[in-house]
Amino acid sequence: MHPVGPLNSKVYWIRRVSIIVLAVAMLIGMVWFLASRTSRSSANSDPAAAVVNTSAAPTITGVLAASSGSTRTTSASPSPTGSPSVGASPTASPTAPDGPPASDTAAAASTPDPAAAAPPADQAAPPADTAAPPADPAAPAPETPATDTPPTDAPPTDAPPPAPAPPAPSYDERGKLICPDSAIGITAITAEPSFAVGSQPTIGMVVTNTGTEACQRDLSGTLQTFTVFAADSSRIWSTGDCFPGQGTDIRELAPGDSVKFTVKWSGKTSQPGCEGDRATVPAGDFTVIAQLGGLSSPPSAFAMTG
Repeated sequence: MHPVGPLNSKVYWIRRVSIIVLAVAMLIGMVWFLASRTSRSSANSDPAAAVVNTSAAPTITGVLAASSGSTRTTSASPSPTGSPSVGASPTASPTAPDGPPASDTAAAASTPDPAAAAPPADQAAPPADTAAPPADPAAPAPETPATDTPPTDAPPTDAPPPAPAPPAPSYDERGKLICPDSAIGITAITAEPSFAVGSQPTIGMVVTNTGTEACQRDLSGTLQTFTVFAADSSRIWSTGDCFPGQGTDIRELAPGDSVKFTVKWSGKTSQPGCEGDRATVPAGDFTVIAQLGGLSSPPSAFAMTG
C-alpha cells in the first residue's frame, strides 16, 4: 500500500487517486447512458404513453395541415409505433362497414381542429416542399391528345400512268414500211359550208402522213365510212347503210403527203341495213365524221338551207 520508488510518496498517491476518479467517472457515465436508453425504449414500446404524448402535443405535418379539407384519408400516414395519426378519421377505414356515410366523414374532415391548427411553440414549421398533398397513385394519368401523325407507309400521290410504248414497226411482204395509226391524220371536209335542201352535198376526207418516214397505207373504199349527224347528235345518214365503199387502194405516202376522197350524199336519211323509208333532210345545222378503218376524224360542220 505504501508507494515505493525514487519519487516522493505524494506523487504516487496523486496518481492512484486520479486513476480511481477517472474509473469512477467512466462507470457513472456508462450507467447513465444505459439508463437513458432503457427509458427511451420503454416509452416507445408503451402504446398508452404514445397516446398520452400524442394528445398532449399533437404532431402536425405539412401534409396533414395542407389537406385538412380533403375527404381522402389515405394522405395520413401511420406513425412508426402503430398508433393512429392525428387528423385521420377512424370511420374512414374500409374495415368498418357500419361507420357513418361518406358525407358525414367529409364534414368531419373539413372542420378544423383548434388544437391541431396551431403547432407547439417548440416545433419547427413544416418545410415548404411538404405543403402539397402527395400524388394519388390511384388517380388516372392525364390523357395526352393524339396527334395527327401521317403514316410512314402512305401510298404515293396519284401520278398519270406512263405512256404506252409505241408498237414495233410493221412491214408488208415486199419489205415496205406500213404507216402506223400514229402517223396517219384524218380530216372530214365538205365542198361548201352550206347546201340547199334537196341538193346532193359533196363530202369527203383527207388522209395525211404526219410521220417522219415514207410508208404505205391501205386507203381502200371498203375502209372508208362517212356519217352525218344532226345538231342534237342524232344519226341522220351513213355510207355504210345503203352504199358501202368498194375497191382496193394502197398508197405510198411520203412525210406530209395527203390524199383526198369525196362522195355525194343524196341529202336523205338512212338507217342501218338500208331499212325503212328515206326522207329528205330539212334545213338545219349538221356535222360529218369521216372514218378510215379504226381511225376517226373530228366532226366538220355544215348547214342545209332552203
